[in-house]
Amino acid sequence: MTKTTMRRSAWVLGLLLIGACGGGDDDSSGSSSPPPPPPPAVPSVSVGTPVSVNVAAVAGGGSAETGAVSLNFNVAAPGNYQCTAHGTEGAQGRDAQMAIMFNGAELARDDDSGPGFDSMITRQLAAGMHTIRVWEWQSRSAQIAVTCIVAPAAAPNPTVLTAGVPATVTLAAGPTAQADLAFVVATPTNYQCDATSSDRDAQIAIVQNGAVLQQDDDSGEGVNARITRMFAPGAYVIRVHEWQRRATQIVVNCAPAVAAPTAAPAGPMTLGAPSTVNIPAGEGAAGQVHLPLVITAPGPYTCDAVSTTHDAQMAIVQNGAVLVQDSDSGEGTNSRITRDLQPGAYQIRVWEWLHRATQITATCRPGT
Repeated sequence: MTKTTMRRSAWVLGLLLIGACGGGDDDSSGSSSPPPPPPPAVPSVSVGTPVSVNVAAVAGGGSAETGAVSLNFNVAAPGNYQCTAHGTEGAQGRDAQMAIMFNGAELARDDDSGPGFDSMITRQLAAGMHTIRVWEWQSRSAQIAVTCIVAPAAAPNPTVLTAGVPATVTLAAGPTAQADLAFVVATPTNYQCDATSSDRDAQIAIVQNGAVLQQDDDSGEGVNARITRMFAPGAYVIRVHEWQRRATQIVVNCAPAVAAPTAAPAGPMTLGAPSTVNIPAGEGAAGQVHLPLVITAPGPYTCDAVSTTHDAQMAIVQNGAVLVQDSDSGEGTNSRITRDLQPGAYQIRVWEWLHRATQITATCRPGT
């Protein structure tokens, strides 16, 4: 065999081997899998621009936070930022929850410090990439809008309270958030001090020389706080905070108290017949009404004190001594007393638990 014949044979054999292996740049029938698609981009939040993400429902009653969606928040310059999370599902509201992470550590979390059920976190953040995690409180599907802005500078809170002049204080969320206002009394005066919040539960305390003289949570309208007391001349502190230490604004006002109207003498009660009386606001005797009751036959008697709007209290009194009193033994927060009584003159004393003005209907009947 010549060299030329050998080279031609080798060339043919090479072509056959290439064909058997499926080689060739123009082979379109390759069996290798296509490369995986790139992972979805993580949503990002920019200062001042809302971003909406969809949170899927968590099935089987699992932890709501397992359905959280994470968003990147790149803080270009250190500062005080305010981030909110607002949840919806169609026309219905949802309860958005939120946490802020940095370098794998949780800096803060919140549920309801914003309007309604919105989450709001106001916090000093360092420069760098942060993570905002959002989820729905009850594991429901939701669309959650996340917004981060540079927190507006808070106006300094007033430090002095002038009698009759309301002062507004702004409280941040936090376990120690409170405001103290100096209040100076020159002459003995009966003051009514109110702490009012339009969307939260305001609390109030009167402090002197570091000691709490009196405190209150709900004696005002709704869940607002109110204290009415005689102030001797001296320096006091009016301290206010929010019940759950949430961010809020509280209006504080101490003004001379309006004299409580004196309750008209109540007529005698008739067994089995309801007696309705108006209870004025006020502590002690000023906020009580006494109804005379005469018992002619010994035996068990049942007395009820009912208020449809407030918390009725009741006591049975004889010769100035309280024989028995009750708060909530009746329906709801109404009062009921069942007791054996001997013939004689008694008084049914009624008042409101938080010393608020209300109307109370008292009834006494024989039997249990």
